[in-house]
Amino acid sequence: MTEVQGTPSSNSTLPRVWKLIKWGLLALIFYYVGNQGYQLYQEQGEAITKIQIKPTWLILSGICYFVAWLPSVWFWQQLMIASSERTTFWPTARAYYCGHLGKYIPGKVSVLLIRATLLKDFGVRVSVAMLTAAYETLAVMGVGLVVFLALVPYVINAEQSTEWPAWIQSIQSRPLLVPFLFCFTLFVSLPLLSRLLKRISQKMSKLESEESSESQQASISIRLLYAGVLVFLISWSLHGLSLGLVIASLGDQGLVLRQWPLWTAAVSAALALGFAVLFAPAGLGIREGLLVAILTGCPEIGPVNAFVAALLMRIVSFTSEILSAFVLYYSFRSYEKVDQTSTHEDSSPEIK
Repeated sequence: MTEVQGTPSSNSTLPRVWKLIKWGLLALIFYYVGNQGYQLYQEQGEAITKIQIKPTWLILSGICYFVAWLPSVWFWQQLMIASSERTTFWPTARAYYCGHLGKYIPGKVSVLLIRATLLKDFGVRVSVAMLTAAYETLAVMGVGLVVFLALVPYVINAEQSTEWPAWIQSIQSRPLLVPFLFCFTLFVSLPLLSRLLKRISQKMSKLESEESSESQQASISIRLLYAGVLVFLISWSLHGLSLGLVIASLGDQGLVLRQWPLWTAAVSAALALGFAVLFAPAGLGIREGLLVAILTGCPEIGPVNAFVAALLMRIVSFTSEILSAFVLYYSFRSYEKVDQTSTHEDSSPEIK
């Protein structure tokens, strides 16, 4: 009897302990990033104050950030269509961009809830919307992680590579080899990864057993997943360009396109790994720390511009998300509201 009574107590204690651990880790991340920024300001305060930011580049970066998510909208829409749901592109985009705001709540499940709730008004089943939204999120972040690993040779500069073993230096001298191998491995392993993504997305969406079995009736085709990977590669390239535009706003060099692989590697690592840390709202602290660590390795950017660019990238992305969510939310009404309006207009007495 004593063991039976003690079990509920231990079960209730574990969530509290895990919650304390999560908040403790988040506090450590904030402390580390804040301390790094403070030390940098102490050492390079004069250089930071001399930076003149050019707003035009930031505006272009925000537009590029918005466009970079459109391939994800398309892929999510195609997943729902494959699940026998009727939905058009811009209402899907409305739900997708509004869902971005949910990632600022710890746990990131709110992203799925917001997207599914907004599409419910357009006749899409909540179970299908949540499952496919989780699948899309896992797919795009998984591709982002692969993109970062594939572009690691572009992150390591020539001076750093001299300290590495000879076999790594030989790979460094062939920068196209690593991206090719990673992309080849990704495409070959997609059938297996598709099953894994589906299982994880089912757990992420927290569907009830009845809803889960209902939404599993439509299988996700491998051909669609291949198409998704291709558009995600374009998406991550645009995210990299968005970061490059932020960096261009800090100096007189303009847009140095030869750094594009470095920008893409930095932003894909920041977003993908920031997503993996579920207790950090929108990867706060994680994203900035990774961006600074990767960009600092480039002599043409340096630690000062890297730190300022990481902060500006957060401001640009958040502003772009807020504006796009606001515009799309009020630009597209649900089918029910449209039907009610048209019915009201039809029932109004005709004036002769």
